[in-house]
Amino acid sequence: MITIDSKVDVVKAANKMFSANVGSLIVIHDDQPMGIITERDLVGKIVARAANPREVKVRDVMSSPLITVHPDVSLSEAAIKMLKSGVKRLPVISSDGKLVGIITDTDLVSGSASIGMGEILSHLIEMHRDSVHFEEQREMIRGICERCGQISDSLESVNGELLCWSCRDGNR
Repeated sequence: MITIDSKVDVVKAANKMFSANVGSLIVIHDDQPMGIITERDLVGKIVARAANPREVKVRDVMSSPLITVHPDVSLSEAAIKMLKSGVKRLPVISSDGKLVGIITDTDLVSGSASIGMGEILSHLIEMHRDSVHFEEQREMIRGICERCGQISDSLESVNGELLCWSCRDGNR
């Protein structure tokens, strides 16, 4: 677990990540964890926007507020919190606000036997049960019809096959 002050520029953060061979840093302000900066933050908020990394402070691109857990939670509870929050790194913060460690998605995979991965998967499925809809793709695509072999500018997916308009008409 490596930290960085919120006031430093992102070049220093990137160098610290690289030299420590980590993908994230916990951002500290006045000795308290306040956010996290990840490789994804650097790419999406600096590189993709062509910003000058020497002019951007860590506090300007970090993800905040931190989604955290207490040291006494089970790995299963931590995994569920990560799934529900959509985070890959979960800082562990003591009751006095100090950073104790960090749980990553990799940690969960390596500890999956002890936490019961079946339980985690069932929670994940239940969490997304109402949001999963299987609809046919109706986008027009250029290519070769999988039924007749003709080149078409208007292929559509029908029952898992890319079909031209004439083959689709035969299916409707």
